[in-house]
Amino acid sequence: MKQINAILIGLMLAICMSAAGCVFVRSSAISDRTAAGAPLAGSASDFGYLELIAPTGLTQAALANVLGNCATGKLTGVVTELQVRDFFIVQYYTVSVSGSCI
Repeated sequence: MKQINAILIGLMLAICMSAAGCVFVRSSAISDRTAAGAPLAGSASDFGYLELIAPTGLTQAALANVLGNCATGKLTGVVTELQVRDFFIVQYYTVSVSGSCI
């Protein structure tokens, strides 16, 4: 009975650790962060595998989300941020874009 309890506790611990994931944040600024105008933000997410197969087109999709809310189509102070959450074999990528519509 003690062996079964130890196996169940170990299994539950392994599931909890894999569900929590590790988060790495990588960010870069395309232009100056201070800008006049209405602030806008958008994001896009997708899954990758084994740190070898990363999703493509996330930055373009996130930028399209932001531009869809800007009537003039002109942004300033654009900042992108890439967040990667690791789940051993699978990674969850999120690209966030923020800027000001002028």
